[in-house]
Amino acid sequence: MKLAVIAAIALAGLPLAHAQEAGNDMLSYRVRPGDSLELIAAEVYGDRTKAVLIAMENKLARPRPLRPGERLRVPISREVTTTTGDTLESLAGAHLGSTRRAPFLAEFNAMAVDDSLPAGTAITIPVSLVHVAAAPEPLTEISKLYFGDAKQAELLRRYNFLERRVLERGESLIVPLYHVRVAAAKLPQLDPASKTRRDRHREAMSRAARALPAGRQAWKAGDFTGVQTALGELEPELDFLETGDAVEAGVLLGQVQVAVDREPAAVALFKRVLERQPGYVMRRYDCSPRIIAAWQRAGGQVQ
Repeated sequence: MKLAVIAAIALAGLPLAHAQEAGNDMLSYRVRPGDSLELIAAEVYGDRTKAVLIAMENKLARPRPLRPGERLRVPISREVTTTTGDTLESLAGAHLGSTRRAPFLAEFNAMAVDDSLPAGTAITIPVSLVHVAAAPEPLTEISKLYFGDAKQAELLRRYNFLERRVLERGESLIVPLYHVRVAAAKLPQLDPASKTRRDRHREAMSRAARALPAGRQAWKAGDFTGVQTALGELEPELDFLETGDAVEAGVLLGQVQVAVDREPAAVALFKRVLERQPGYVMRRYDCSPRIIAAWQRAGGQVQ
């Protein structure tokens, strides 16, 4: 999609719809000598054809030379770093305007919508614009403008919870630009708290990679002290581990607590496991009756 599309709309005498900001996901860009919208789009998005996004955001109905020093608003994506208890649904509610948009956020981040999110996980909030119709506009035409073809009209309808497939004059919809990726150097910097969570997540995963093999081996050998020595440092970090590692570490540590007659501590650990993976099932064949009893007191299922 090139800026010429916008020019064609204007030259045809049709009113030009405009894009408004959805959230604060904008880069303030100061134009340099020789800049064009296409060059800026290439710098920010790695794709000259995304110049239309900058044009729409800045209400540039016709192509014109850019003035050195002028400021342009450039839509960008951004990263958020999860905290304990965050889900894709809660993040969609906070950053996309509705929990019902969780499947879209999951798809953009190559996740399943019900994935458990460790604290410190980086989630990308995609570029989005609010498109306001200046005349009756079919969703197919809006899709052509932003995506280059009419195929995303159904996406626009579902994302905006619409029944109709035509916007009336003055009506608006959010355009989620899932095909647009922003160059890493142009993404906003994480705030200190988010950066701390991200770094803690990475460090916890590094520790787990070293500790879990030793913990497994100690458990197989019946060395309960060895399990605690290997995995004890992971207990405060369970919320920051990927789900599989958090579950394995929590189960092993909980089993050790049962073995050393600390069942309340075991139940507490098992509850943390179930918070991360509610559907986790323990097998009677693999565990002692006392471990199974503690697991069930935590609310876990057994087969």
